[in-house]
Amino acid sequence: MEKIFELLTEELKKDNHWDRLTTINYNWKNDIIFQNYHKLGQKQKGTLGEYYVERLMDMSGYDVSAPTHTDHDKIINGLKVEIKTSLATSDKEKIIKDKFIFNHIAIKKDWDRLLFCCVNPDPSWGNMHTRRNDKLPYERLRVYFMDKCDFVDYMSNTSDSENIFKHQQGGKSGNNDDYVCQNFHKLRSLPFVKQLSEW
Repeated sequence: MEKIFELLTEELKKDNHWDRLTTINYNWKNDIIFQNYHKLGQKQKGTLGEYYVERLMDMSGYDVSAPTHTDHDKIINGLKVEIKTSLATSDKEKIIKDKFIFNHIAIKKDWDRLLFCCVNPDPSWGNMHTRRNDKLPYERLRVYFMDKCDFVDYMSNTSDSENIFKHQQGGKSGNNDDYVCQNFHKLRSLPFVKQLSEW
C-alpha cells in the first residue's frame, strides 16, 4: 500500500483536476488582495473584512477606533458599527456580479449602524457572470449601511414571507437572534439602506 500511496501522490501532484478540487475557490486567484480569502476560516474572514473596512473608512476621512466590546466591530465617527463583508459568490467557475451573502446579523447585539461591504470581481478576469435581471451598473466595491432602529422596525413590522432577513442557526423554531441576508438587490432597495456617501 505504501508504494501505491507514493505513486498516487506523484500522479496527483501533476493532476490539474486534483489541483482544482483541492483549491477552496479558484475564482478569485487574480485578485491581488482577496486571492486567499476563500481559504480562510469564518473568524479570519470576519477579521479580514473588519480590517479592510477600517482602512477604507480611514482613507475616506472617517474617524475609526477600536470597539468598546464584542457586540460591534469598530467605532466609526462615534457610532458603534457592526461590519459585514462579502465577496460576490460563485456558481462553479463563474463569480456572480452583485450576489452577496451577509451572515450572523443580530438584533440584540449592541450596535448603532451596520455596514455592508460588497466586493465584485474585476470583469477583465473573464469569469464574471451578470444575471439577466441585473440592471445595476457595475462597481468593483459597494458600501451600504443601515441604522439599527430602522432594522428593528423592519423586523418587527415585516411578515416572514416578505422579510429578506431569514433565521440562520436553529431556524425560526430555535428562536435564535441570528439572521442571514442573501438578496442584495432587495437589501439595497430598502428605504433605510443607504450608500456610504449618505453617512
